[in-house]
Amino acid sequence: MEKPRSKAALWLLIIPYIGLLWPPFYNVREPSLFGFPFFYWYQLLWVPITAALTWIAYRSTRHDD
Repeated sequence: MEKPRSKAALWLLIIPYIGLLWPPFYNVREPSLFGFPFFYWYQLLWVPITAALTWIAYRSTRHDD
């Protein structure tokens, strides 16, 4: 039997897509962090966020437990 929240967990995968969808939103130089312009560190910040959301969605949709 399928868990009701498993399909809802897949909606988590849309968050990184929306966060990186419109480059003019984050295509700015300031604020900089450790010398990196906002454009770069904003995108790099999404790497662990996306990994965590993917892990949550994967664990929620696994059927081997």
